[in-house]
Amino acid sequence: MRLVKLTVAALCVGMTFVACEKDKLSARSKKPVSATETEKADDPISKLFRSYVAQNTVSAQFNALNGGELINPGGNVRVSIDGSALTRPDGTLETGQVTISMFVADELSDNALGGMPTQSAFGSQQDFGGGIVTAGSMRIEMFNAQGEALQALDGGVVVNVATSQFNPEMTLWIGEASVNQPRDNVWVSVPDPVTPGANGQSYNFNWSRNANYNIDMRNLCPGLQLTDHKVTISGSAAFNRTNTQIYVVLEPCTQQGQKIIFSLDMYNATPRWWFANPNAKLPIGYQVTYVAITSYNNQLFYGNATTIVTPNMTTNIPVMMPTTMAALMAYLNSL
Repeated sequence: MRLVKLTVAALCVGMTFVACEKDKLSARSKKPVSATETEKADDPISKLFRSYVAQNTVSAQFNALNGGELINPGGNVRVSIDGSALTRPDGTLETGQVTISMFVADELSDNALGGMPTQSAFGSQQDFGGGIVTAGSMRIEMFNAQGEALQALDGGVVVNVATSQFNPEMTLWIGEASVNQPRDNVWVSVPDPVTPGANGQSYNFNWSRNANYNIDMRNLCPGLQLTDHKVTISGSAAFNRTNTQIYVVLEPCTQQGQKIIFSLDMYNATPRWWFANPNAKLPIGYQVTYVAITSYNNQLFYGNATTIVTPNMTTNIPVMMPTTMAALMAYLNSL
């Protein structure tokens, strides 16, 4: 059965984390920052991400013994739950009322403002119809009436993501929180397979627990020279790690015309700059756009800079301008 969506979309939205590039680094290997600059779950930029996710989350309820189904508003992501397929934290079978919530990132604005940047975010500006068509990121959670996070028996919950053509190189990733930066979402590759749906028109994977999920492939660029990079912001020192997130947007070397978005997930407090971890280098000679998003004193700001990648470059964002959520979404989706 198709479930009726709840009017309170944010009912079961948990903490949403910022995604870093699909690195192989352990979260513990990230360079710590000073205590005053360490990311907090309640810092302004984290609150902005959680608010965006809450406003764009759909939820529904069903009886665990009967199972059910939830489809996102775009119709391209479907979660199918078998009856008697969910378990409580103690391993016992869940038999009562269950709430499921889902946030789907299918535009660059969703990835950036939802705190889930990923290597593939395709929107209508790339002529793919506005939905996820080759890969995508989503957050799927289920709770029982007591507020306990549920898990699924193997194969009991299947997520179906529509695609125009199944790519066998795509794999499944799960977002894990890092140790000393609690809003980071480190994408970790998992061994669970991504299988094709009927006629190769979907990616299917088994949901196992509350998490961020991503269907993606490594963006390897043989023969390209790569470099480290960092970003500075002119003007007010009030724009710092606690309220500002910086992204870089560029075309992948393997799929021209599409866009990928990374977060610069590391920070140097004095002097102030943002930089990416060592496994998130940029290809020399490529054009990239840096975008800084700030939530400061209940006002949204953004700044940008477009440049050609040069060895060990430092790029300055010269101006941070006040903006609105609608204007920022439109700008991000135009990149």
